[in-house]
Amino acid sequence: MASNSGERINESIRLELESARISFHTLLDSLSEEDLRAKSNNPGWTNGEILFHMTLGFIIVARLLPLAKFFSHLPKGYSRAFAWMLNAMTAPFNWINAAGVRGGGRIYNGKKIGRKFDKVMDGLLKKLTGVKDNEWQSGMYYPTKWDALFSEFMTIEKLFQYPVTHFRFHIKQISSGINQLPQK
Repeated sequence: MASNSGERINESIRLELESARISFHTLLDSLSEEDLRAKSNNPGWTNGEILFHMTLGFIIVARLLPLAKFFSHLPKGYSRAFAWMLNAMTAPFNWINAAGVRGGGRIYNGKKIGRKFDKVMDGLLKKLTGVKDNEWQSGMYYPTKWDALFSEFMTIEKLFQYPVTHFRFHIKQISSGINQLPQK
């Protein structure tokens, strides 16, 4: 029974990730080089920078998975203290996030962001296949001041769902008619 549940979760998340990949490439293919350099509906960022920021949502999950698995073996107070410490560092995080997105948007300009997205997605899908049935509901506390889309406590299942939610949130900030892609 648990195996079927884990398999259903795995398949559901895999389908969501692949759907996000299709939407990402549909969006990217609809934008010219000029569109990518244009201001987005997010003050201070271009459309290209928003695409890089969306990609970061997938990158961060790949980096958080080992951390979540590690903290899930410890008493919950450890990850709660870690999240508290990260929340205390929200101002530097916001500055680093903004600067990183601006730099990443320049480095991964044009179609390079599509290749980066695919590489990250392929790695995330590989990690997805490695999740054991008993790990889906394990997790850790997160710094909710860093991202309003983080829950106070997120399971491995919720962590895998996060980048798709993050992607759907930011797609509305692309200043183009294509932002009517399915939002679910």
